[in-house]
Amino acid sequence: MPVEQVMFRSGQVRCAADLYLPDGIDDQAPAPAVVMGHSVVMVKEALGPHAEHLARAGFVVLAVDWRAVGSSEGEPRCQWNPQWQVEDLRAGLSYLRGRPEVDPERIGLWGHSTAAGVAIVAGALDRRVKCVAGQNPSLLDAWTALEKTRGRRQLGAVRALLEQDFERRLETGEGATVPALPADDPKLAGYVAQAEELFPTFRNQITLASMEQVLLWAPLHLIHRLAPTPLLFVTGVDDEVHAIDEVLRAYDQAWEPKRLELLPVDEFGLSIEPGLGRSMGLAAEFFDQHLRRAPRFRPSPTPEEARARGLRPEYRAAAAAREAS
Repeated sequence: MPVEQVMFRSGQVRCAADLYLPDGIDDQAPAPAVVMGHSVVMVKEALGPHAEHLARAGFVVLAVDWRAVGSSEGEPRCQWNPQWQVEDLRAGLSYLRGRPEVDPERIGLWGHSTAAGVAIVAGALDRRVKCVAGQNPSLLDAWTALEKTRGRRQLGAVRALLEQDFERRLETGEGATVPALPADDPKLAGYVAQAEELFPTFRNQITLASMEQVLLWAPLHLIHRLAPTPLLFVTGVDDEVHAIDEVLRAYDQAWEPKRLELLPVDEFGLSIEPGLGRSMGLAAEFFDQHLRRAPRFRPSPTPEEARARGLRPEYRAAAAAREAS
């Protein structure tokens, strides 16, 4: 399948993205499309297998590098700002709407881990988004989730570091960086090492200032605002990184239409086969239902137009009576 490296504007910078085009597509029969985002500061190349699944199913896919991450522009580098990422997804959607191969009225969002929350907020704000899918949703209420995993004492220490970093930025204009994913965590060490080996633009770093934005990030409190845009969650039942209780709580607060799929895998099972194929098969089915087969919205005609077209029996009866007289 053709894959194009593209750039699109988001805010004051340009974001890099990989555009996956299904085989045989042309601008005479525009296809539905999906914008994809990865977690934290992971790069677009890690989305390749997921994007290819959807492209083989006939969807145009735009896999995005968040601004200040990977091949995208933006400073400071490795800034993890979920609100920026919301803008980046929406800007990616705008870019796709201008592509002749894409049906501009049939575009959805897909996010992995923290990007699931980004997609939810983007969809709640932007009705151009026709459906949202999240794989391994995480940090849907970041303060609560971090307090649970790290404890109040450690979270208090984080706040003390943030205060020191704030003063440092005021004095010097530069802040500190910290690992995005703790490489000393046995669950994550292999994942980090593999990402650094496979994806040259990946840096396992975030600015410490990022945590100020992340602590206030809580898509859980907006998830019901996504409706009536359809929502899909796919997650593993034995996932210690993307807490299933957080996923179930968020799903419970979401309004219909929604769908939840719990698969018998751990935190990495949806990023490798066979779980990856199963998850993306569910996503392709979801996008097919809500992007390809869903009826288009059509605004109602004015009363005058409805009368002229006989769209109520009274209109037809009145017309017949006039003809008879």
